Amino acid sequence: MQRAASVVPRVAQAVIAIVTVGFFFGGFVGIMTSDLPPSRRVAPLVLLAALLALHLRNCVRRLDGGRPAGWRWTLAAQAVLTFVPMIWYSSTWYGNVGFLCGAVLLLVRPGRLAWAGFGAVLAADLPLSLAERPTVAEALYFLVGQAAFVGVAVYGMARLADLVAALEETLRVLPAARVARERLAFTRRLQENIGVALAGTVERGEHALTLIGERPDEARDLLEDGVRGARTALATTRRVAHEYLARLDDPAEPARTVAGDLTARTVAGLGAATLGLMIVPYPLRFLARGGHPAWSAAPFVLLLAAYAVLYVYGCLRAYGRPLGAVRRYGVLGGLVVLTFAPMPFYGPTTWAVLPFLPGAAAVLLGRRLRWPVAALLVCQDVPFGIWGSAHWGTAYFVVWTAERAAVVYGLARMAGFTATLQDAREEMAAAAVARERLRFSRDLHDLLGYSLSAVVVKNEVAARLASARPDEARRQLAEALGMSRQALADMTGVTSGYRDMSVAAEAGAARATLAAVGIEVADAVDVADLPADLDTVLATVLREGVTNILRHSRATRCSIEVAVVDGVVRLRLANDGVDGPPAVPPAERAEPGGIGLPSLGERVAARGGVLTAERTGGGFVLSVEAPLPVERPAQAAPR
Repeated sequence: MQRAASVVPRVAQAVIAIVTVGFFFGGFVGIMTSDLPPSRRVAPLVLLAALLALHLRNCVRRLDGGRPAGWRWTLAAQAVLTFVPMIWYSSTWYGNVGFLCGAVLLLVRPGRLAWAGFGAVLAADLPLSLAERPTVAEALYFLVGQAAFVGVAVYGMARLADLVAALEETLRVLPAARVARERLAFTRRLQENIGVALAGTVERGEHALTLIGERPDEARDLLEDGVRGARTALATTRRVAHEYLARLDDPAEPARTVAGDLTARTVAGLGAATLGLMIVPYPLRFLARGGHPAWSAAPFVLLLAAYAVLYVYGCLRAYGRPLGAVRRYGVLGGLVVLTFAPMPFYGPTTWAVLPFLPGAAAVLLGRRLRWPVAALLVCQDVPFGIWGSAHWGTAYFVVWTAERAAVVYGLARMAGFTATLQDAREEMAAAAVARERLRFSRDLHDLLGYSLSAVVVKNEVAARLASARPDEARRQLAEALGMSRQALADMTGVTSGYRDMSVAAEAGAARATLAAVGIEVADAVDVADLPADLDTVLATVLREGVTNILRHSRATRCSIEVAVVDGVVRLRLANDGVDGPPAVPPAERAEPGGIGLPSLGERVAARGGVLTAERTGGGFVLSVEAPLPVERPAQAAPR
């Protein structure tokens, strides 16, 4: 991807320079073969060189895609040098209007104003072409097949290079945007499915808190409603967690706009328009000269349309969405047939599509064959030029053919680079969304699952004690309200991705929660400040372990131990009251990417640690060992 971003602008620069020099070579040949005496050829050659320098400055873009300093003045100077010399050199100066069209498209902004300027330049050139050319068809050819084609080709190459650079910049932006959109949808769903139920539990709990001791039966009813709401929120949390786990491979919403004002459709349209302007006007120019029956025009146009469509399809798809070898050679074979089969009926001069075959060969053939075959086709007229007298004409035709082959190859490579970066961007965005969905699923289960389980437990205890022990009921309910508010805060942490936790604080909350349901807790937590990511993982493991004790055991005793020994953090959570077959380590009983202990095992392993879960007699032990990161001593500054 980085290679593409660095190579593409240079490819565009090279192709634009080749096309520019090629077309200006046509002007040079026109001056050298004109009727002007040698002494009068110096002035137009100097003007042509100045115009070439101006165009290269205006249109061979910097790698950052910016406009050159003083571009308004250089564009105005190019316009003057494009039109004024036509007063004296009209027969040799006609090919330079296309470069002014390209410069206007590249330099003038916004885009609508640029295209209006493009049209204005062509409109200004039309009467000049009509005055110089013998027929309207000839004038239209030089207007469309020369000026418009050159302008669009120069513009297309530069804009596609800008596109690739913009795509490279968005490789990081698009995944972040997709993740943000996913988080927004996730936040809405949490609020609608969990937040409302949890808020109702808080509201009933706060009301019940004022009634305990005075109207215990009414308080108990409110607490039971709160328990049902909390259970609903807990069940929804688990369901949503598993749904997001199942959606890891679901595609994210695609984005049509690929960069700036370009979309995938306009990119394809720009390439097709450039190739169409290159191919179609040239044979029509010769057909319009006559010499063929009127009925033959319709088949000619149909064959030319088929040739152009096949050409555009093969050349833009060769790299854009790569064609297989069979299809590439099939397209090239079809172009060869359409190149030579109509010649016996229309003649090679009228059916003049052979000069476009080198570009197709350079794109569609394999690496070893493309350049030798393309070079052979480009130089097809050289033997005739050597034995004849039209050496300048032969040289011009070779350059003319080569520059069009360069345009075709450059557009095809641009399409390929664009497609590669688009695919890479989409893959990165999809991977980022999948990671975010996995995080949603894990955090819902690991964080909200614990909080809601504790809320259910505390509300149930408060409801049982509302009549007999109102003071204890108030204390339990106050803790339940605090945990409910913490659960609402955890929702924000889950959706935002910010969820730093402390294992020491979590041990204190676990002790209070377990004691509320009559479980005797012995804890020994002795850790200094731990790295934030490791502290969060250990706290999350402890939460999951306590949740499993509440859900899956009939524990009466529990111990929590956290300590640092010889640079290794050790967490141990043990409880009794476990029946059933022995548990096995999470890595052996679940596929990677799961939730609960399997996911926590992966997160611990990612930090170089080990999580184990095992049955011990009638109890269960969950333990983690993870190394502390080694702090590297700062190196002394060189003297």
